[in-house]
Amino acid sequence: MDSLTEELEDRVEQIFSATESLRELAGDGKATRQLLDSIFRNVHGLKATASSNELKNLANIAHQFENLLHALRTGKARITDDVLRVFDDTSDAMFSSLRDTDSDTATSFNSLFERLQFLSEGSSKTNRLEVDVILHAIPNEIFQALRDEEKHRLQQVLGEGASLFLITTSFDPASFDQRFQSLKETLTREGELISTAPQIRDDAPGKIDFRILYARESELDSVKQELSDQLDIVVSEISPQATKQNIKSHSVGSRYDKRSTSSAPYLIRIELDDLDRLISSTHQLFRDTDSCLDQAITNSDQSALLRSKAEAVSSSFMALASELVNLRMVPIDRVLQRAFRAGRSVAVAADKKVEINVVGHDLAIDKSLADAISDPLIHLMRNAVDHGIEDESRRVSAGKNPLGKISIEATTLQGQTRIRVTDDGRGIDPHFICAAGRRLGVLAHDKQLDLEQSVRLLFRPGFTTATAVSEASGRGVGLDVVETAIEEVGGAIRVDSRPGVGSMFEIQLPATFSLLNVVVLHSGDRRHLIDAAYVSSSQVMNSIDPQVDIGSTSVLTLEDLLEQEATPSASSVLVYCNFKMPNSQQSKSVRLQVSKFETAQLLVRNLGSHSGRWLGVVGAAEMRDGKVALLLDLPTLVARHQFASL
Repeated sequence: MDSLTEELEDRVEQIFSATESLRELAGDGKATRQLLDSIFRNVHGLKATASSNELKNLANIAHQFENLLHALRTGKARITDDVLRVFDDTSDAMFSSLRDTDSDTATSFNSLFERLQFLSEGSSKTNRLEVDVILHAIPNEIFQALRDEEKHRLQQVLGEGASLFLITTSFDPASFDQRFQSLKETLTREGELISTAPQIRDDAPGKIDFRILYARESELDSVKQELSDQLDIVVSEISPQATKQNIKSHSVGSRYDKRSTSSAPYLIRIELDDLDRLISSTHQLFRDTDSCLDQAITNSDQSALLRSKAEAVSSSFMALASELVNLRMVPIDRVLQRAFRAGRSVAVAADKKVEINVVGHDLAIDKSLADAISDPLIHLMRNAVDHGIEDESRRVSAGKNPLGKISIEATTLQGQTRIRVTDDGRGIDPHFICAAGRRLGVLAHDKQLDLEQSVRLLFRPGFTTATAVSEASGRGVGLDVVETAIEEVGGAIRVDSRPGVGSMFEIQLPATFSLLNVVVLHSGDRRHLIDAAYVSSSQVMNSIDPQVDIGSTSVLTLEDLLEQEATPSASSVLVYCNFKMPNSQQSKSVRLQVSKFETAQLLVRNLGSHSGRWLGVVGAAEMRDGKVALLLDLPTLVARHQFASL
């Protein structure tokens, strides 16, 4: 993905985020106006960038979106559920146009443009009489100088019960910036600036006068008291009683979280390949430095002092490597939120009542993986709503809650990321899958599949259970595409389902780069790694006494787990390990018999596009002597060993 596309996608993500905040801040007029302003700026900037780079589809979508935003900001239209839904759909369309620059706008987005135009036309509503009276009390020269957006904002704040004040002040040019900024910060803490108008006076050319229209839910005395430490300020309230002589006929439009939006940070973009080379170079520099220090310590009569300095150098290198690895990471929240929005959109289109919960907002994920799994995760989410959750009547008949439930949960372990999409819907029914297979001609009429075989059929290219094409499904572009995209980045997908109860699809992603605290296990001349978090203690033994009561704790060797020939050893160490078994919350304890072990902090990498198929292997790390050791997925290997022993 090039830097331009990333920049534009960042803008679209900010629009998505602001839209979610609009939903949560309904009723907060000031926050809503600020969010609309933020969205408008992003859309306007996106349109300008798209136009200058000849991205005609994107520019056209942004232009149509701008029309609706202008209607909302000027009061011609008002925020409704339909408006927020079209915000999401328009942002999705902008994403699509970035991924497919050759699509035909006229045919692809006509329906969306019609909705945008319809909502932009809005509806006119009459304001309360008291609001109109206050508006009429504003001096005409001030009112006529207001922009449409400012008039609309003014009408909103008055409709919400705020009082209106006119503040006049004067600044010396030399101290203008500092004093005006201080005044602005004071005013916006509790109220809202509607307009600020500077003016140079003929009788005092060395002064800058300011006339500020200010709205706030407060009494005049309170505003005066708050501004009492400001110099040369006069505050008056605009009310019908105070300024009846200024009443004129004004024309003004009318209309009716989680976090507030903020300006985007300054960014410097770097290719991931360049960053990878920098990480590798840093790690190589660390190994070379470490080797030199080891030699110096060995040949020095001040080995204790040098060893202390070597540890400090090692710590600094690891801190630097950690910072470099973190540069590859992006918040997973964006990926999860896109899936959430996709599920909500399908639920609305299918008229299904669905509750969607998202867990894992605060995690980070490698940028390359985030790009790769975004579309597959959306596909899984749409499937969960469209195929998984039953119609309300069927859920009630089955004794279920009419409200379907779907969860998206992201977790990390050993640098690996796992994302689960779980629903409480109909589950995978082998009979239903077989019927679809026969209809498509991919399954013989006398053939019946079990659950595992049915799951594999779902991942067959072109397979679909839908009997008709809808917005969400039926085109035969299905789980095979999801599986292919995930496997291309070295991941895997796992499915668990119970007919009538629900389904779980889990995306398992590898560690691309991660600094991990590991335990290095020696077995003869072989070395393997496990996550240090699994190890609770150790015990040195010369042999295993078969009479020792080990209870439910198994004693295993690395050769047992890796299905290798045993390596003779003069001594052994029992490493006590505790962990959760895969696909369950059951705790498991084992003792690993190894020649010796040591702890280390190492830079772990993945093993390429097919690493997801290497059961029990998470990644690999280059040791200080330049040799490579594999990082093992201990719970998976133990589970496989137990299954093979049955």
